Amino acid sequence: MMYIDIGQLNHRTRATSREEKNLQSFLEQPKEKWVESAYEVDGVHYFTVLALHVFPPEKWKTIRVDFLKRLLVTAQARKASPSGSTKLSDKSVKEYSVYRPALLCWGLVDLIYGIFKKVPTSNTEGGWSYSLAEYIRHNDMPIYETTDRSLKTFQDEFMTAESFAEFLDAAGLLTEIEDPDNFLKDLLNSIP
Repeated sequence: MMYIDIGQLNHRTRATSREEKNLQSFLEQPKEKWVESAYEVDGVHYFTVLALHVFPPEKWKTIRVDFLKRLLVTAQARKASPSGSTKLSDKSVKEYSVYRPALLCWGLVDLIYGIFKKVPTSNTEGGWSYSLAEYIRHNDMPIYETTDRSLKTFQDEFMTAESFAEFLDAAGLLTEIEDPDNFLKDLLNSIP
């Protein structure tokens, strides 16, 4: 599926640069817009998956916590106001099950980035999406083997996590987010 999506992006010559700009605009949205965008079809889940097709792993490493924040705010907003809102009406940290689907989405994207970490990112004018398409085309067995390991990690570590801190530990994020409980509380309190 990814190969087909990348093919579509690469086939339309300006699509990749347009999507890069859309992603950058999404990431630069002020926090005042985060709750409102939590209900959009092409919201944070869409852009998290799109990043995988457009941004190389080095870029993902620098923005992955930003995507995680947006996913957590989206989960909180949808729990607090299921029919939509422009403000976060409840900023109290909820039980882990509220955030779990968003965390699993993020974790899956992060694991897939791990599968493609060997893809060269300096493929002349085509950039990451062209390099990724070429890699997928010519490396089916290494991808298959790595995917199997990633699926095992997803099932054994991410799916079994019972708390936010446990998920961050499984995802290797405790070096970036040292205090999970305060991270989530501070994040929610920072939303206007």
